[in-house]
Amino acid sequence: MSLEFITDRNFENNGIQLAAKEWGRSGYLPVIALHGWLDNANSFDRLLPHLENFHIIALDSAGHGRSSFRSADSGYDIWQDIGDVIAVADQMGWETFRLLGHSRGAVISTLVAGTIPQRVTHCLLIDGFPPIPDKPQSAAQQIARALYENRRFGTSAPTQFASFEQAVQARVNGFVPLQLAAATTLAERGVVEEGGSFYWRNDQRLKAASMIKFTADQYQDFLSAITCRMMLIRAEDSTLTNQHMQENITQWLPQLSIEPMQGSHHLHLEDTAELVATEVQGFLE
Repeated sequence: MSLEFITDRNFENNGIQLAAKEWGRSGYLPVIALHGWLDNANSFDRLLPHLENFHIIALDSAGHGRSSFRSADSGYDIWQDIGDVIAVADQMGWETFRLLGHSRGAVISTLVAGTIPQRVTHCLLIDGFPPIPDKPQSAAQQIARALYENRRFGTSAPTQFASFEQAVQARVNGFVPLQLAAATTLAERGVVEEGGSFYWRNDQRLKAASMIKFTADQYQDFLSAITCRMMLIRAEDSTLTNQHMQENITQWLPQLSIEPMQGSHHLHLEDTAELVATEVQGFLE
């Protein structure tokens, strides 16, 4: 039986309210789904109806969608999401679970799987690679940049649009182009109206540089600790593929299978969603 959307959920971790969408029924295989940068839980709306026999929590990561923004004295270093994911699993009562991550969510998935390998049974990545590692001697420069950009974006307002349609079009023509239907799906959860104007409800500080970036040795430590089954669906038309990191990943993750598929970076949200679902079903099941 195909998955159905059940309800909106809310979780809490360290004072942060984490919004989510619940798909499927209790008792089926547990999955936490993590979206990409500046996306939201609707990222999986076109994929999940083609799946069956799963119980899925599609999360709005902190600062995205309907989840809380992190406090002013915090930020969005990607390792902070590890604790959020574990908190969601704990609050669901899931001792073991599967991870489904796209882009930034795929990176978070690998970090979670390396942090608590005994709890993650399967990890499916959709067009997501760890970013280029930082050099240890760049740490001071990285913090200086992060301080400047967090101050800059922390005081900036989101771009205002005269209509919902204009907000959607901004994503269609964005840094990572999207089909109109895909951008509209994300906008249905991510765009809000206030005083006659429309804007994307993401914390502007998500655009700032990370305070700390992992080195190659640190990435290797996380990835080498992973024991679960792993698959990477690599979009052949993606502009974000990191060939250098892909070569390292195959050394650090000998259990990783890579499945090239025709489509863009958001292939799970566009016309190829059903084809992606076939791979997801077969692997996670």
